[in-house]
Amino acid sequence: MLRGWLGMALAVAAALALFAGAVLYSAHHTVKPQGFSGLEFAPLTPAAAARTPLLPQGGVLVADVMDGSPAARARIKPGAVVAAIDGRPVASARAAADRIKAGKAGERITLTVYDVTTGEMKPQSVSFVFDAAPAAGKKLSVHPPRTLAKEVFYPPVAAANAAWSRRIYRGATIRPLPLRGLGSGQCNAFAPQGWKVAGHAPDNSMFHLMAGEGFQHAIFQSAMLNGIGAENYVRDYLEKTFGAATMLTPPQSQPYGFVLRNFGNRKGGAGFVLYRVTGSRIALWLAAVAGGEAGWAKPLAGAAALSMRCAAPGAPALQPRGKGLLATRISLRCIKGQCDETDFAATYLTTLRRGYVHNVKGDVFLLRPRRDYWQNGAEGPGFYRQAGGENERLYPGRIN
Repeated sequence: MLRGWLGMALAVAAALALFAGAVLYSAHHTVKPQGFSGLEFAPLTPAAAARTPLLPQGGVLVADVMDGSPAARARIKPGAVVAAIDGRPVASARAAADRIKAGKAGERITLTVYDVTTGEMKPQSVSFVFDAAPAAGKKLSVHPPRTLAKEVFYPPVAAANAAWSRRIYRGATIRPLPLRGLGSGQCNAFAPQGWKVAGHAPDNSMFHLMAGEGFQHAIFQSAMLNGIGAENYVRDYLEKTFGAATMLTPPQSQPYGFVLRNFGNRKGGAGFVLYRVTGSRIALWLAAVAGGEAGWAKPLAGAAALSMRCAAPGAPALQPRGKGLLATRISLRCIKGQCDETDFAATYLTTLRRGYVHNVKGDVFLLRPRRDYWQNGAEGPGFYRQAGGENERLYPGRIN
């Protein structure tokens, strides 16, 4: 009996010794950095893979890029996906780290990068030359200085009653509404699933969307007043469009010269008209829903109306983005500095508590910016949605 226990103890001791030896060997035989790149890699997540549909296989995520480093000067950004290094595919963060660590100071290296952070889904070749060490003056937390990036691993799954569980799982409670692109002529917009184009003027002066079921309408209209007062034009337009006597609330001034009028009619319809007069031209955005459903339907119809973009006759020239134009209320072209009249009208989305976001594939979603901003998102503060078990990063603005 004693001999049996002694044999088991010796076997366990031998196994522990082998394990310790393997650990020591691994620790002392890792690839040592020879040049400085400033890159940090992380395993490719399913969400990142979904954002790079042209990536055949493999790939790693750029977790971080040190300021002023060779990678930063080459304009490689966190969130980009590296598919290959010097033409050789990479399949893991460790493999990518080992290849970069082998680079010497003064040596040039080329990465095949999918820069999904800027919406570019096609691969690009990006080259940089290794530095010998980080720039002088950098405060480093490890000695010797980290010359390549570490591998980054994601936190453990949430445990019951753990203090951090709520922050991790918050992404599952944020559910942006997918919007569908609709268009006719030189007019386009985004609306919830089931909506359709109900009308369009050949000169793009009118664009009308409606829900497939129920009473929900979104309309853009521009016209010359020809001496008619704006209030009378709006009232006549509502009564002609919906075939019922209409009651309007007093005008409310809005930013950028717009006027807001809420309305109701004898058929039970309700909604708002947002309009602006420039010279003798009026442009209006109209949302109409069933009065009993206005609480939830009016913001949706309003968001559809305020996403409408038409090459309407007499439209003002594009203007720079103003400070009051929040990124979640406007188009990407406005974010870049070319704003049309719809972008200025859409400041009313702040009152409706809605905003537009998009992913790198061009899908547009509607959310509540204040409620749905996630401070502890997997890729930092921002907007997310659940996609295939991952929290996919979303970016402010609509794409039309």
